[in-house]
Amino acid sequence: MRILLLALALCLVQCTSVNNSAIPQARQAASSKMILDKSGYLYDPQDRSCDGYPRLQVETMPGTCLGMVLPRDRALDPATQKGFIKPRTIVQIPGSKSFLVVDMGGWAPKNGRLFLLNPGSGGNYELKLLKAGLENPHGLRLGPDGYFYIGERVQISKFHFVNGQVTDWKLVIGNIPRKEGYMHPLSQFVFDPRNGDLYINSGSPSDHCIVEGTGVYKSCPEDQTQGNGAIYRVPAQILANIPAGGIKMFEVAASGLRNSMAMAISQAGYLVQGENSRDFPELEEPYEEMNVIDLEKGRGYHYGWPYCYDFHATSPEWEFPENKMLPIHERFRKPVNCAQTSPNYPGEYQAPWILMPPHVAPLHMDYYRGNMFADLFGGKLLVTWHGYQPTGHRLVAYTVDEKGLPITKPADKTTTFNFNNGVGCPVAKTFSPRGGMDRQSPYLEIISKWNEVKGVRPKGAPVAFTEASDGSLWIVEDRENRTIVRLARTQIANYRDACEKNAANAPDPQVQLLAWRSAIKDSPDLDKAYRQVQSEVIQKNCMGCHGNLQAQDIATDRFSNLDFLVKNEWIVPKDLERSKLYGSIARLEGYTPMPPADKQQFYGTAEGERLNKIVSVWVNSLPTDVDKSYGRFTVTDKRNIRIQPTTSAKACGQFNPGDIVYIDPRANKVVNSDGYNWYRVYLVPSHSRLFQGVCPAPEDGVYYIAR
Repeated sequence: MRILLLALALCLVQCTSVNNSAIPQARQAASSKMILDKSGYLYDPQDRSCDGYPRLQVETMPGTCLGMVLPRDRALDPATQKGFIKPRTIVQIPGSKSFLVVDMGGWAPKNGRLFLLNPGSGGNYELKLLKAGLENPHGLRLGPDGYFYIGERVQISKFHFVNGQVTDWKLVIGNIPRKEGYMHPLSQFVFDPRNGDLYINSGSPSDHCIVEGTGVYKSCPEDQTQGNGAIYRVPAQILANIPAGGIKMFEVAASGLRNSMAMAISQAGYLVQGENSRDFPELEEPYEEMNVIDLEKGRGYHYGWPYCYDFHATSPEWEFPENKMLPIHERFRKPVNCAQTSPNYPGEYQAPWILMPPHVAPLHMDYYRGNMFADLFGGKLLVTWHGYQPTGHRLVAYTVDEKGLPITKPADKTTTFNFNNGVGCPVAKTFSPRGGMDRQSPYLEIISKWNEVKGVRPKGAPVAFTEASDGSLWIVEDRENRTIVRLARTQIANYRDACEKNAANAPDPQVQLLAWRSAIKDSPDLDKAYRQVQSEVIQKNCMGCHGNLQAQDIATDRFSNLDFLVKNEWIVPKDLERSKLYGSIARLEGYTPMPPADKQQFYGTAEGERLNKIVSVWVNSLPTDVDKSYGRFTVTDKRNIRIQPTTSAKACGQFNPGDIVYIDPRANKVVNSDGYNWYRVYLVPSHSRLFQGVCPAPEDGVYYIAR
């Protein structure tokens, strides 16, 4: 195995405070007018330097800036006191400076809302609630008939907006197929600009076509029996004559698509789709897809989910012989050939047009046709990358050909994607998907470093955007941000975020958690001290305010509390002043006192002193070199994954050439047995390269491979 070990930096130790040497002067010299709003943006509300709006400290391409239109603090209808919960889409009302905004209301039933975003006093935009009680709304577009169309969980309706009022609300499509326990219930849609046909997303109800409900597996070939994991077509002629109770019949225009949230149709008649791919736990796989449906000649093809991913990789449920006994194989057969390069008949496999980086989560796309940015990205296909992983949270643009399709080039090793680690400059990674590369398409980052910097900005959460009449881009953020921001031109230099030029490549955050688990488990003293912190401090005093204080990234087990402490930077080895767990209990300056005032207090008591000592002894004994216990490697040939360092141990899985793995490189952790050197490798329980149900998952995710 050829080892490509990269130097790694553990952000949990080095990133608990901002390094002043890396802070731009504008950030260090923040005026007294600067505020930190609820979403985490630091800005001057009186500033108008971003084309009339407060400039945010988010790096955008030269000649542009990102301005705050509506912060979370003001995203509230003053009359009803209802505000943003999970805002999703925005559309400008023609002939005005006002916008309609859809908020899906979280996942609670009938909690969705439709808002009016209006210019208000002092140049600030204000919210007004127009309609409540909607069922998980998401899609919003102005139709070719002059109606606004809005998509709820199982239906699409349309309405007029006249004199500030919603009128003529009509059901267009009802009973969109949805399955109980649905994973992707949001209705997104797009109109064909040539003829007015409507194309609707019908997301899959599961991640990989297995639904586990009452303890038994149920097959769910959605594209064949449920009509899910597909894109529907409703011809314009049917839309013009809507029957009572709404349209209930659809044509399946494309199947094998897990979740088509991002869709755009070119003037040439091609539907471009951004696929939110499988949720493999590893950071490097699978890649997101951009698929193309030829609406004249290519309707009815199968785009691979859940059998294929990337260009030609086969899903692990179907790849490994060891998985042949899974209940999924008893119910239905794999109907497509993942190796097929081009389909001949409907139902055959159509590989993606291009791949996007892993886990970017494309949620919206459209062609830019405005004047404001015509010289920068005019005519390009813009895509929001919503993902929280280091590849996501940005806005990108693809150059397209005369058909409106991203321009491609032969596959090579020159196309890379940026991987923001939140510590240093973005690291360029080469596209190396499983299943090989058919073609590549470079892209332009319009909004790039939108990673979280505490006290400066939150991690970006761009969902949808709209091109305003002046050509600016208005972007909706959900998650905890809950803002509307605006990309505009600027005569002032765009904001540039300083970074550590020599900062190391950030690892998979789940691997960091596994390494911490292993460090505690391997030391009886540390493990005993952790159990005491867990039982005496966390379980008795913390869970009332912090839920179960468990991170569920890996598994809900005895180490979930440790995962939470590490992930949320509550502990810093041998540094009590920077450890939130200790600082809050000891009431060090700058920390929120714990427990809060309305709970039973132990500060200043003998019990408080005892708990302080338990935490301080443990924190001061924690190792500072956990970052040296894992390294990123590339596998060059097949390798069995075993639970013990011996050839007699059962094979728990198998790596293939090109797989990215994280191995413990320390010499004292290498085991010599059966004529091999056995290296520890970290894998989360649901890793796609493990055979399902063959081996018990170790608490610390440590398996072994031989060299």
